[in-house]
Amino acid sequence: MKKSLLIGLSVFTLALIQATLSAPAYAQSDLISEMDQDEDGMISIREAVANPSLLASFGKIDTDGDGKISLKELEETQLLKQVIKQA
Repeated sequence: MKKSLLIGLSVFTLALIQATLSAPAYAQSDLISEMDQDEDGMISIREAVANPSLLASFGKIDTDGDGKISLKELEETQLLKQVIKQA
């Protein structure tokens, strides 16, 4: 009985940790899906105009300077948390 309870708690804890760690990735994907009007999988400067916080941080997030924010660039920045909170 104790062993089953311990296994159940372990599985629950691991699932909770996985959900917590994957939440930012979902937030990033959701942000791109929400703002990506031309459906190219990225946020252009024109699309970012809809979110003043994102627009203000655009140059810092767009690390390769191509004028678009990719999912990879969002994952690499800590600015996403600010953008989501202010949106």
